[in-house]
Amino acid sequence: MNLTFKTILYYLVIAVLVFSVGGVVAYRLISEEIAAETDYYMTHSLEIIEYRLQRAVERGYKLENRFNTSQLQVKELMTVPVDTNMHFSDTLAMHPHLNQLEMMRKLQVNRMVAGKYFEITMIDVIIEDSDIYESVVKIIIRLFALFTLVMIIGTFIMSRSLLNPFKETLNRIKKFNVQDPSPLVLPPTSTTEFRQLNNILGEMAGRAQQEYQALKKFSENASHEMQTPLAIASGKLDLLTDTDNLTEEQFGLVMSAQQSLKKLSQLGQSLSLLTKIENKEFIISQKTDVSEMLEETLDNFKEFFEMKGLNLKTNIKKGVKMDLNAHLGSILLNNLVNNSIKHNIEGGTVEIVLEDHHLQFRNTGEVPTVPTAQLFNRFEKNGSRTDSSGLGLAIVKEICDYHSIKINYTYDNKHQIDMVF
Repeated sequence: MNLTFKTILYYLVIAVLVFSVGGVVAYRLISEEIAAETDYYMTHSLEIIEYRLQRAVERGYKLENRFNTSQLQVKELMTVPVDTNMHFSDTLAMHPHLNQLEMMRKLQVNRMVAGKYFEITMIDVIIEDSDIYESVVKIIIRLFALFTLVMIIGTFIMSRSLLNPFKETLNRIKKFNVQDPSPLVLPPTSTTEFRQLNNILGEMAGRAQQEYQALKKFSENASHEMQTPLAIASGKLDLLTDTDNLTEEQFGLVMSAQQSLKKLSQLGQSLSLLTKIENKEFIISQKTDVSEMLEETLDNFKEFFEMKGLNLKTNIKKGVKMDLNAHLGSILLNNLVNNSIKHNIEGGTVEIVLEDHHLQFRNTGEVPTVPTAQLFNRFEKNGSRTDSSGLGLAIVKEICDYHSIKINYTYDNKHQIDMVF
């Protein structure tokens, strides 16, 4: 959920609370105001009734015919009343037009008129609480709907102007490449918080570029400089093996040292390759013919299959192409083919199937000693082999991830690697 919708949601929650409390307050205020206005009207009407009652008494009219109605009752008192205060209350009475019981306002008071005491009772129609409640609810709902509409439109309009610099900052960060030495330029803004964010992001990007360039330079120098002494040491060991006075034990030690140097050289190259892949230093700019590349790779390993007596079965569809960096694709296939040979058994089988969007390697071999998914981890080995660096499948996985290729490793009597691209 983006910032605009979250803002709207928070405003709506606050609005619901405010309108709910406002509705309750409005209901109570309106009820009290209606009751006060009704009481005022009845008080004013009482003055008129007293005046008419005085004239009627002075002229000797019968009060029952002139004053007693469904909303007014005048009763003469034979004794002097103790209480002459006005008493207002709510009561149920028959509505003069609806012919049903309705809530009404009642005024009862004792008054002396023309020397006589009378009990005057008045009732008047008053708006019911349910009617007030319904009216308040309708008003609140309409106001809330209007507020919501205005708020949504206003939020979108304001977010375009207020959040445009922030969105532009996000877009430029997405396009930012640590390999590009040019500084990260962020859009200007008058919002203090966005300015502070841009300053922090600019400083972080600058430090990341400097650290990347320093690390890249160190890795390249270390990898390059390490090869020279390794080559010299390997060459001197080769010269040592040509001497005639070496014992069998000494010759074995020299060969072991040569293998260790070779492994160290391969390890440095593999780690350097992994670093370059992680830093996305390879460009994918063309369709690569995987079928042709796989045929060439198998042809290069033909002698190795024969040396180990492996039975190679292939089903390679012609013209299968995909977006693949040619150099990385060659390394990928070399590692997979080499892995199927190195970890196979004498006289075993290797099955390779290439179809549209699918490449499969199946080969015989020892039962995995660790879960197959872990063999994609760096320096993870199957068993205790000393001739493996544990980086072959790690490089394969990195190349697959780099090209968004799904890869899966399973074992069911045979080792099977499936790639979907």
